Amino acid sequence: MQDLLRSVSNSYPEFSSGQKKVGDLFFKEPIFLAFSSALEVGRRVNVSESTVIRWTQKLGYKGYAEFQQVVQRKLAEERLEKAEQKRPEPIVDQSFLEKLLDADISSIVKLKKSINEDELLRVVDEISQADQVYVTSNFFDYGIADWFSNWLNLALGNTEMMQPSTGKYYTQISKLGKGHLVIAFAFPRYTRLVIETLKSAKAKGADVIVLTDSAESPAIAYADYVLTVSVNSNLNIDSYTSVHALLTSIMRFVYVKEQTKISGNLAKIEADYKERDLFI
Repeated sequence: MQDLLRSVSNSYPEFSSGQKKVGDLFFKEPIFLAFSSALEVGRRVNVSESTVIRWTQKLGYKGYAEFQQVVQRKLAEERLEKAEQKRPEPIVDQSFLEKLLDADISSIVKLKKSINEDELLRVVDEISQADQVYVTSNFFDYGIADWFSNWLNLALGNTEMMQPSTGKYYTQISKLGKGHLVIAFAFPRYTRLVIETLKSAKAKGADVIVLTDSAESPAIAYADYVLTVSVNSNLNIDSYTSVHALLTSIMRFVYVKEQTKISGNLAKIEADYKERDLFI
């Protein structure tokens, strides 16, 4: 990143007054230019979008997109290098991809060391014993929550995904009660909708399991059981690798505990697949 900053500094005297404003912003907040459009950058310093684009061309780039890709890569490499400096034995000669994958591996290792296995087993018991299971999430976590919900329903036949602000959601809320279980994915950014769902679940007597990233999560206040797992973030992209690993462990424990029931349910589904000649 330092070489890029030096390049901008060396070219600074050649910039127009508008381009100098862009350069000043880059010195102060390079991450803003890395993840904002040329139009947004121009608005931030009161210059035109074309001024921002010409500024990147003045630096030797074809356009803003090429410059932005370089900045994103430089910031990511700098961030990972700082993290690696904390290691007793830094890994050398790694590609950028290998560093990113190492970050995900580290998050799984952290989960392995920090997970409370007794709490995990209690969560498995709750899932096995519940009459009805509902899974909900922030919209950033929806994909992995929906995947987990689908597997639970496939295996146990009693799970639904709760998607706030839909007609079905309010029907589900109205049915919550004793013997029901709500599993909430609550990773940043936390939404009020999830918190309101958990408030309603507790008020109606349902049990609540929260999967979240830290002890400061606002969802914990409504949880009967909590599993904490960190989400690794690089380039403003959250990696749920460790969350996926935790969910897979839960699924395997549930399968072992309810093997007869799950095997029967899966056999019925496989028979239907075969009858419909679904797979090649």
